[in-house]
Amino acid sequence: MLSGLAYFLASTLILQPVQAEVADRLRQAKVAPEVVAQAQACVSAALPTLVQRVGDDYWWAATTAAGVWLGLTPLERVVADVAPSCRGTIDTIRAS
Repeated sequence: MLSGLAYFLASTLILQPVQAEVADRLRQAKVAPEVVAQAQACVSAALPTLVQRVGDDYWWAATTAAGVWLGLTPLERVVADVAPSCRGTIDTIRAS
């Protein structure tokens, strides 16, 4: 039950907004399709780690989701925190 709730929270409140923002930024920057695919794969691969983090620390999940929703926490920082392997892709997106 709790893992299902953690998955829902991570997916709905953090992962989906991240994916939408990444796709939007890449479309605006007219980035190569390979970079778009790499970014989407990296963000999707972060979901299990994100779910684990949400399940382990509901306070972090709530404050992170609120920060993202209010525009106080950059989405790329959330992804970089839970998936350090995505930092290269995030840097590529930022440079775009």
